[in-house]
Amino acid sequence: MLAGPALVLLLAGPAVSSPPAPHEPSHRAGQEPLDFRGPGRDAPEPPVSEVVLGWFGPGDPDHPEFGELWRGAALALEQENAAGGYHGKPFRLQPAWSESPWKAGVREVTRLVYETQAWAVLGGVDGNTTHLAVQIALKSYFLLLSPGSTDVTADLANVPWLFSLPPSDEALAPAIVGAIASNAGGSGFAVAAGTDHDAHAALVAVKRVLGARQLAPRVIVEMPEVDPDLPDVVRQLLVPPPSAVVVLARSALAGRLVAELRRAGYRGEVIGGATLGRAAFARAAGVAADGVVAPAWVDAARPPWRAFAEAYQRRWASPADAAAADGYDAVRLVAAAVRATGLNRPRIRDAVRALMPWTGASGTVEWNALGRNQPLPTMRRWQGGTLLQPSRP
Repeated sequence: MLAGPALVLLLAGPAVSSPPAPHEPSHRAGQEPLDFRGPGRDAPEPPVSEVVLGWFGPGDPDHPEFGELWRGAALALEQENAAGGYHGKPFRLQPAWSESPWKAGVREVTRLVYETQAWAVLGGVDGNTTHLAVQIALKSYFLLLSPGSTDVTADLANVPWLFSLPPSDEALAPAIVGAIASNAGGSGFAVAAGTDHDAHAALVAVKRVLGARQLAPRVIVEMPEVDPDLPDVVRQLLVPPPSAVVVLARSALAGRLVAELRRAGYRGEVIGGATLGRAAFARAAGVAADGVVAPAWVDAARPPWRAFAEAYQRRWASPADAAAADGYDAVRLVAAAVRATGLNRPRIRDAVRALMPWTGASGTVEWNALGRNQPLPTMRRWQGGTLLQPSRP
């Protein structure tokens, strides 16, 4: 008797439900500029005799990999102090470095912030060191302005204290793959990739674009950073000889590899990532650099670049490159932020974003929502120690 009515009710009045509304995230990374909403903006300016800026990189103008970055930064420091510093107080650039940044480097950056009382840190000089420093910036609240990192995964950490001047690997990869597609006909192409953090990040970005264009290398040969057997790497790349070899590695290692390729008789196209657009690459490759195609994002026809390049040549008796320009712009931009807002770490961070668009030696600086500058890279060709606009794709 009890089962009947219950059954009737169940059949006669089934619940009709509409499909659930799609879940909307409260925030989408990359759509709105990252902001710091924490404390500190009301802190009074302390009395100081100098304004210390940290440099997470080697303070050595002759460093084989990062010397140009330091040279550009040092030139900017000299010019800023010649112009009066900050209310007559000089800026000082304090390096913190270790060739093993994940071991001793973290300690040195921590000292910059807590013992040296740096108002901002310029660095890292590559993606690896930037990943390290951004973890400290997140907890210690200081501006981290990278002149050397192209690795977008540091941006995706969503840390509002990080800004990066070079284009990302994702912005560089289409230009690199465009050069591959134009030059790898016939015998295809081979890839030589370093095993360091930045080379791997660049390879991932390039492979993603290659896949979208249905292109694939005949072979990918990895090169360890320490004591690579370059003749063996060349043998693997050139059996049989490809139409193009793509090199994604640190500047000095890439230069040595290209020199070995030419010694082995390879006369095909060599296409590189961002590190092959640096003077450090041309120095390591010597005459073998001629003809190599690499991305760059400076406009040599612009007056700011010409003024910087002339001053750099006078100071260092060598031509400027994009790395030197980014090191130079990093110091000048932070100095401008200090002058605009005073000695207060959160307000310096705010000013670095608010000053945009800002004219630098490397071009117009304009941050995206994640704090990445957005210059347009183009592929250029080395000739006689200069990275020129290529006459053909």
